Amino acid sequence: MSYLLRLLTFAIVLVSTPAWAEWPAESAAQGARDHPKIMQRFGGEIRNPELVAYVREIGAGMVAVSSRPDESWTFTVLDSPEVNAFALPGGYVYLTRGLLALANSESELAAVLAHEITHVVEAHVEARQAAQGDALVSGALNALVTGLFGGGEDRVGNAVRSGIETAFGQMGAYSKAQEFAADAGGIELLRRAGYRPAAQADFLGSLIADVGLKAEMADRVSDPTTVSLFANHPAPAERQLRALALANDADGEVSRARYLREIDGMIYGQSAKGGFVNGQVFTHPTLGFTFEAATGMQIENTARRIIIRGPNRSTLIMSGAPDNGDLTQALAGWAAAIPRTDRQSRSIENPRRYMINGLEAATGTLRMRKRGQRSTLRLTVIRFNGNLIRFAGNVRRGDQVSAALQQQTVNSFRASGTEGEVSQRYISLYRVQRGDSVASLAARMDFPDFQERRFRVLNGMTPEDSLTRGQQVKLVRR
Repeated sequence: MSYLLRLLTFAIVLVSTPAWAEWPAESAAQGARDHPKIMQRFGGEIRNPELVAYVREIGAGMVAVSSRPDESWTFTVLDSPEVNAFALPGGYVYLTRGLLALANSESELAAVLAHEITHVVEAHVEARQAAQGDALVSGALNALVTGLFGGGEDRVGNAVRSGIETAFGQMGAYSKAQEFAADAGGIELLRRAGYRPAAQADFLGSLIADVGLKAEMADRVSDPTTVSLFANHPAPAERQLRALALANDADGEVSRARYLREIDGMIYGQSAKGGFVNGQVFTHPTLGFTFEAATGMQIENTARRIIIRGPNRSTLIMSGAPDNGDLTQALAGWAAAIPRTDRQSRSIENPRRYMINGLEAATGTLRMRKRGQRSTLRLTVIRFNGNLIRFAGNVRRGDQVSAALQQQTVNSFRASGTEGEVSQRYISLYRVQRGDSVASLAARMDFPDFQERRFRVLNGMTPEDSLTRGQQVKLVRR
């Protein structure tokens, strides 16, 4: 499909209104209900109008060759470093800037969108939710999320994301049949739109490589099925082989050069809006605070979670909430929001007020019991710049070592000065020159380790691939 034709179809989809839509009323209502929750959980849409318009253009082109071209569709690029794509009923399709950074051509972007469009068209989302229940979190986790990062205009809540699994984490359980059907349907849409059908297999290959790299960096065995994007899905290698067979080596448009131009300068990885992790230290330069995880704990900072993992499966979730007055009452209200079915304590136990690096704080515990597992949940609230910083630490009952590590981490929270300033990473294009090698270009990347592996994964290169003069590649720079 030519650029002009895709632009025209993009305009057609943009002027579609819900009044024209023929989605089932329940599906349209569900998508409209959950869309704001997705935006909140994943940090909202990226602030890059040109890139957003480009993604919508490609999405519109894929919709135009689908069986539902006349409905209202909404394509959103989430400001998250995670590699993720998913959909909601009623034509809501999402992908992250982390996924855009990993893709290497317009045809790969089209493949991702076509896959999600097929899920929506075939009503896989509704079928999945009917089998699983509500789209979003529930029970005790829901009580934590409700106040973990607040909502509305809460400055802390809008800047730092929830530590609980969000919609995609819980909604990702498509059946094998549904996943293979979405692969097949997506490849057919690629074929109709004039793109190279094997682009889907290409992107699956990049996903597999990315999962392997992250597993090696985390010093664990690579298992793609444990990653949110692959959880409860068919094995990605099996999907890749099937996709190659369905593509049948057919030719089509790739548009690598234009795609790279569109993502040139895009934020890569963690952003100032969500804060930075540097070893054991988390710093939020915008909000002006920092804390240090105790030795033996590991910080995860994504749009979906700010969670500090420790030994014996202990977890410490950091969050923000509005400051509505008395800290003791805030602590009691937070505890009361957790359903009685999940806690043995009737109310907060051993409450006390104290100071953390000059900041007012209050803490207390709850005895928890879930699926036969007994644990202790320590809740801590800290008054900071007109808001509350909240830590929820869960350890197995009697695990004093993990509890002490969590308390040490919480007590390290403090306001940061200029030492909290951290520079942002960006995607930067580079044209390969004579004498360049993977090793020399990888050394220019702003990473302390795994430089060559990162370079190859970022550019969709296998270990056997070499560079050619004039080739455009992606680098990550400050």
